[in-house]
Amino acid sequence: MITPNKVIPLDESALGRLSEIMREGPDAVDLITLYRRVSDRFESIDQFLLTLDVLFVLGRIDVNRTTRTVSYAP
Repeated sequence: MITPNKVIPLDESALGRLSEIMREGPDAVDLITLYRRVSDRFESIDQFLLTLDVLFVLGRIDVNRTTRTVSYAP
């Protein structure tokens, strides 16, 4: 779930997990390495990918498909 609601608290929503990925910056990191670093803080890879999508839409990260790296916005 992206946003918190009556059933899903903020810390379990994608919005609540944004900081988990942002803490791994500011250096660019390989996507697989990033997932390995934070996987214990996410319930599933789906939640991790949803959180990446939210950060991308917000302009906080950029994902290079060729090199498979995540770069953090300044």
